Amino acid sequence: MNGVIEGVYEPVQHHWFHCEQQVDCKDSWFPFSREDSPRLEEAHKHGGTRGEDEMVVATEGRRFDVRLKERRRYAVYWEQPPSEVRRCSWFHKGDKDISYTPYPEHTSLVLEEAYMISVTLNDWTRKLEFPTGETVVLHSPKLMTQQQTIPSKYWISFPSASEQSRPRTVKRGMEGISIEIPEGEPYQVDHLVFMVHGVGPACDIQLRGVVQCVNDFRDASLSLLSSHFKQGQDGAHMGRVEFLPVNWHRVLHGDATGVDEDIQRITLPSISRLRQFSNGTVLDLFYYNSPTYCQTIIDTVASEINRLHHVFLQRHPQFTGAALCSETDLKDLGMPLGPRKKIMCLLKRWREVSIVYPQLAFQPQAFFALGSPIGMFLSVRGLKRIDPKYSLPTCKSFYNIFHPFDPVAFRIEPMVVSPGVDLPPMLIPHHKGRKRMHLELKDSLMRVSSDLLLSVSTLRGVWQTLTTLPVNTLPPVASVGTTAALPPQESEGSRAQNGTVSPTEMKNISFGMLNGGRRFDYVLQEKPLESFNEYLFAIQSHLCYWDSEDTVLLLLREIYEGKGILL
Repeated sequence: MNGVIEGVYEPVQHHWFHCEQQVDCKDSWFPFSREDSPRLEEAHKHGGTRGEDEMVVATEGRRFDVRLKERRRYAVYWEQPPSEVRRCSWFHKGDKDISYTPYPEHTSLVLEEAYMISVTLNDWTRKLEFPTGETVVLHSPKLMTQQQTIPSKYWISFPSASEQSRPRTVKRGMEGISIEIPEGEPYQVDHLVFMVHGVGPACDIQLRGVVQCVNDFRDASLSLLSSHFKQGQDGAHMGRVEFLPVNWHRVLHGDATGVDEDIQRITLPSISRLRQFSNGTVLDLFYYNSPTYCQTIIDTVASEINRLHHVFLQRHPQFTGAALCSETDLKDLGMPLGPRKKIMCLLKRWREVSIVYPQLAFQPQAFFALGSPIGMFLSVRGLKRIDPKYSLPTCKSFYNIFHPFDPVAFRIEPMVVSPGVDLPPMLIPHHKGRKRMHLELKDSLMRVSSDLLLSVSTLRGVWQTLTTLPVNTLPPVASVGTTAALPPQESEGSRAQNGTVSPTEMKNISFGMLNGGRRFDYVLQEKPLESFNEYLFAIQSHLCYWDSEDTVLLLLREIYEGKGILL
């Protein structure tokens, strides 16, 4: 507590913050979680600033390391410039600022010392002038202000003299400042998910990279775990899912390949922005179809996944994820000689093709394709049908998830089920339950219109019967509603014609072994605004998966279902 008793001084409680640069190049300060900040404070008090050895504290799910002596925060799994870290106790905020900014540590020490003297002596209206031109006035324990007199690189500069004259609010401690402190993440990691981006360096409509998008995806996962799987968490049966980004674009377009320089030499100068966008995104599709650059992409993805997996196991030695056996282990597993020879021959044939697919250092449990053109690539390579017996050799589950308006996505189920079967994809539930309101209204209107057409057709059939048949040949009343009343295309026996599948026939449809006999085409529900013009939201729909809570919940549900933990 930072309460004030007259004449009694109580030391301020510190909280640790880290700085991140935003899109507008302004620095924003974010608090460490309620778990990480006490650990940093404990390390600081036990020699974090003393001695020759650097003290490193793992934070934020062990994805970042804080070096206390440097006061720097380093990313572990991906390349990112180190960010400043502060042990914070005093904060300031202007009228137009959204949040409070922590003072530098040396400034906070000066302010805290002045505050202690004021409390002890009950002597307020104390003025502190700093060499950088700022003046802080301690009017009372509850009222403290800062006057910005001159711009400085160490302080926030104001655009006008009138705003410079406005005092800034000064706060001591975390009490009284509106800031959301994260609770922290469960220490236990149940599953590890590698997220590989698609074409281009930008992953969403805000043109953010894969790291930022995966961070938001992970945050949504933690939120949904606490709201939808609360019973499982309280029962100590589940921890969390870790999501790590896999970036191959920077390697393909780096100096090592030289593709950007080669393409730039032959790029026309007109419509330069559009051509730059095309060179950085659309051309990735052609690179993937090129044996040379496809090998670069495949090697980068595989090596990066293996690298991330290795680093993850070093930082989570208790992780119980399955490991993949090497070829030399096949005999130890008890596999007969015949199947072993077949596997070795298959591997030999794989090595003879133009693209060599590296082996992962572990065995994945599931593969989630988001807005993927896999179906299109298979078709253009001449594959018309996937053998229902086929499954991914080292991955037992596969999911093809897409937005209905995504121009890049393609279905795969029609390549597995029997020809002529027209089966809509599985509709992904809304994370708050049921369908979206506009889709329920659409279904209701379709049912009403169908019932209306059925009624009109029934009346037309009855009228034709009365006007064309003699009275003595009219069918019994009971049979009017069962035969003549039903139009031929709506009869029970004909509903399976023209590709339409009845509920009774659904049980007889084989979906192959790609997903263990289960369905694998899943479609998101479009938002109400998107339904007004599907062309307008087509490009945006391909970038929607990173911040789609419906997608996150589907992944979590399928991942934890194998452990017997349900919604």
